Amino acid sequence: MKRSVAYLAPVLFLVSVALANLSGQSAVVKLDFDKVDPARMLIDPYSYWNQPHSFYYFRHMDEVPHQRIDWIRRSGRTVPLKKSSATLQPTYTVEGRTWKLDDYLEQGSVMAFLVLKDGEIVFERYRQGAGPEDRFISFSVGKSVTSVLFGVAMDEGKVASVDDPVTKYLPELANTSYAAVSIRNALNMATGVRYDEEYLNPESDVHRLLTALIRGNERFTTMAAAFGAREPERKPGTQFDYQSIDTQMLTEILEKVTGTRLAAYAEQKLWKKLGAESDAFIFQSDKLPQSCGFACFNARPRDYARFAMMAMNYGTLAGTRIVSEKWMRDSTRAPAFANTYGYQWWLNADAKDGAFRALGIYGQTLYVNPAKRVVVVQFSARPRPSGRNPADPPPPPAPFDAIADSLARPQSSQQ
Repeated sequence: MKRSVAYLAPVLFLVSVALANLSGQSAVVKLDFDKVDPARMLIDPYSYWNQPHSFYYFRHMDEVPHQRIDWIRRSGRTVPLKKSSATLQPTYTVEGRTWKLDDYLEQGSVMAFLVLKDGEIVFERYRQGAGPEDRFISFSVGKSVTSVLFGVAMDEGKVASVDDPVTKYLPELANTSYAAVSIRNALNMATGVRYDEEYLNPESDVHRLLTALIRGNERFTTMAAAFGAREPERKPGTQFDYQSIDTQMLTEILEKVTGTRLAAYAEQKLWKKLGAESDAFIFQSDKLPQSCGFACFNARPRDYARFAMMAMNYGTLAGTRIVSEKWMRDSTRAPAFANTYGYQWWLNADAKDGAFRALGIYGQTLYVNPAKRVVVVQFSARPRPSGRNPADPPPPPAPFDAIADSLARPQSSQQ
């Protein structure tokens, strides 16, 4: 009987959320966490990472029990974000077709959407009960945060070279296929290690990674050693293959060379220098001795905007250098074997303006366009990881490039 109730719960909650959404708000949907299966977080409806629960928990991850919350405190200085006199048009055009921005926000389950031009806020919208003071889970946007912190450690000489072998810093992986993997390979997600990240396949390796994150039943390095004991798929540095375990191994190296937890390093080297308006945090199981560096960062949307502006400026914000220009340019340069991914940033090597992005599997996006001086921050709770429900109609295309193009034109020409 209890199992039947658990299966019915999502249906009842969906009804409540649908009624709440008539007024533009999201119902507060809380869970019995004992009924949540960590090995099926991305698959089962009864999960705080699936709708309708995600509308609440994607901005309240600090309320999930049995976690260690590592706070990242702000300094007393806040970099101001002024309101721009520019305006954003209610429609945008992609490949000759015009779309309504409101339709994109609705069909994309967007909860927070900010647009900045020249460091000033042009547009800011919150939906599904969210607000500017909520701290949103990064998912893989956090990989780009880890990349910046790794760059800081490189700048400080704590890591000698990106061409160092991973095993120089993680000798416990020496007798695995990681012995042939360089730090650069891990940054580019081109390790060749046999690991798969199929979110809707319950047998996929990513679910073992998430179970360790949530339950703390296995060390990340132990898991990586098991993956590395398999026959490698290919020679390192020859093909991009998206693997969250790569980012986690970079995190292990970062914590080892800095001698401190990821959050403490982020506080001193990033958050206080960034002029954030609020504290951030990283979560992981309270049984896990390691820190999550691949998906677990949480911050306010405007602070994510400050981070994206720093990236747009290739390492500086408001006159403060956080990471070297060289690191940011190397991070956003495509390797020879793949034009879509740099050092934990998504790229479009064919784009004329060099825009790049940090992306999460439920629609989380930091869009950074240095040429047009535009940043877009989006936090969503899409119904499925990296996609939509197959029965749903295709949503409007992403508006980011169109928004940047629009804001680059004189405002008078948009009337």
